[in-house]
Amino acid sequence: MRDSYKTYDFFTGKIAPFLLFEMEYHSLFYVVENHKNDRFYPEINPASQVASIGLLAYFEAFCKHQFAAIVNLFPSLIAEFSCKRGEPKIEFSTIVSFKGEFEKNIGFALAENYDFGTSKAINGLFKDLLLVTPFNMKEQKVFDEIVFCRNLLVHHGGFYTLQYLKKNSISEELKKSVFKDAIKIDTAKYHEISDFLFEMAIKIARQTVKAAKNLDEFKSLPKDSERRSAVDELLQAIYDTMEID
Repeated sequence: MRDSYKTYDFFTGKIAPFLLFEMEYHSLFYVVENHKNDRFYPEINPASQVASIGLLAYFEAFCKHQFAAIVNLFPSLIAEFSCKRGEPKIEFSTIVSFKGEFEKNIGFALAENYDFGTSKAINGLFKDLLLVTPFNMKEQKVFDEIVFCRNLLVHHGGFYTLQYLKKNSISEELKKSVFKDAIKIDTAKYHEISDFLFEMAIKIARQTVKAAKNLDEFKSLPKDSERRSAVDELLQAIYDTMEID
């Protein structure tokens, strides 16, 4: 790999994935708080449901961006990853479009082939890449519930469906609400969701960076290497830098 890259070359939007996610997290926090206790909407914050959809989208993007950044920094990981997943399908036109700079963009191209929309998918992809599984069983359940609620909001306007009721063992009383009542995400529920996703983003950043720093390839990098600096930037937050064990 050439040594002439800048650290931002490895990141989507030229910003380290967690830092980008935190900026998006705070922007939605502001939107929700700005509409709290609105006298025109006394029953529920009109921004909380829309913000929950947006934040989950940003979280999924963060997972994809983190995956892409790791691959951009350590393309050698693709060999073992491909043994587990099969050879990724990347069109020649994609390679040519990077005009001789495909190597430093290979993570972006690879990440586009995969879905980061479920806890199972995220765990599987990072396990095959770095042998880490960010979600434990309890966290998987919480995340999958957030995803299912988001899907109800996006595809059914939030109204309870038969599929939702069957998957979640809903009480007989609530079954009367199918196709009649809708999920309500108030300010408090939004903050519960956002806090969980923020903590999971921190966990993913820490676990993946720790795994990357344990790679022999990382350990062999010169102290002044841009790749080494870029790995450190994966822990960068707005107000501080995260630490790993």
